[in-house]
Amino acid sequence: MSRLSSLDDLRALIADLPKGDNAASAAIDKKQFRLTKPQGSLGRLEGLVAWLGRWQGSAEPKLDRVDVVVFAGNHGIVAQDVSAYPATVTAQMVANFERGGAAINQLCKASGARLKVLALKLDQPTTDFTVDPAMSEREFVETVSLGFAALPQEADLVCLGEMGIGNTTVASALAAALFGGDGARWAGRGTGVDDAGLMRKSAAILKLSA
Repeated sequence: MSRLSSLDDLRALIADLPKGDNAASAAIDKKQFRLTKPQGSLGRLEGLVAWLGRWQGSAEPKLDRVDVVVFAGNHGIVAQDVSAYPATVTAQMVANFERGGAAINQLCKASGARLKVLALKLDQPTTDFTVDPAMSEREFVETVSLGFAALPQEADLVCLGEMGIGNTTVASALAAALFGGDGARWAGRGTGVDDAGLMRKSAAILKLSA
């Protein structure tokens, strides 16, 4: 993929996403009925196999190479005291990933998945969105481009994750802006904030969604 230069480039890319191979998933569903087992006895696993085959374009999907990519960034909204931890913990967690001491490291080890951690300008947090837009259009497009470039093209499956103190406030604010509802509906305790912290978090979300 060539580097994105504008939101129009991103919109064009999103409008031209692959559709998936319905014939492959149908073949997998058909095979499920021929197996010597009660129908549906494997639960969601059966649907997941069909989903994987649809996107791999194969009636015999594989997981020979699985990659996990974790993106880390710092959020300016932390200035509103919406987290139980300071923004410096983001870098500490990234270091823990790199040392192999986090839960995701153990999951990757157990499943044979490859882990890649991409720290995005931890010393340059986004703007506090209660004051100004968190990112300019240029900053946003550049960050999305970095994300695209980080994805391994040869993987059978890519699992995406993120890390960043203040992330649940940002995610909740985006959900509220997109789907409606006030801050109290979307705010959770995240890192374990007390009642006062939860109120601050709700207020911050309300400012973006209003």
